[in-house]
Amino acid sequence: MFSRAGRAALLDRKPFTEAFFDSDSAADAAILVSSVAAATYAGILLLPGGIGAFSVIGLLQVVIAGVVSWLILGFATWFAATRLFGGSGRPQTMLGLHGLAVLPLLLEMTGSLGGTIGSLGGTIGLIWYLVVLVVATREAVDLQTRDAAVSVLIGFALAVIFRALLGVPFAVFSAMF
Repeated sequence: MFSRAGRAALLDRKPFTEAFFDSDSAADAAILVSSVAAATYAGILLLPGGIGAFSVIGLLQVVIAGVVSWLILGFATWFAATRLFGGSGRPQTMLGLHGLAVLPLLLEMTGSLGGTIGSLGGTIGLIWYLVVLVVATREAVDLQTRDAAVSVLIGFALAVIFRALLGVPFAVFSAMF
């Protein structure tokens, strides 16, 4: 599963084709998304000044937000691709293929370095992630690159909105304790 995600991050279409026919690809994707979210949280803590900042609530927030964002992004992209652009495919397939795209998000850890290097690393990781999502969407619903890119951007916008809304309950819960 991790080697397939590594090949997918290098924009190889073969891992997406393999995952398309794998009935367990959505479950594997959930494990990958959770692992990358947890690794990002742990990596940020390992940087100078971060060790004492660990909290179980913080870890849960990052993992839940990562999984929810992945689900919303996958379903919204699938909806846009099938309804707006006439693509064909199942949402489970889209989720499985989108889960293979998460490895570039590990560059988000560099954001806590601060300065130009940190923000540049996070930005590169996000752009790389979106490019890999376009390749995954093309494979999942058989669209042209332009239509797949628009579908991904629609899904990404919805995921950003929901992720911002998801932060509210965690902020309230954290304030209570």
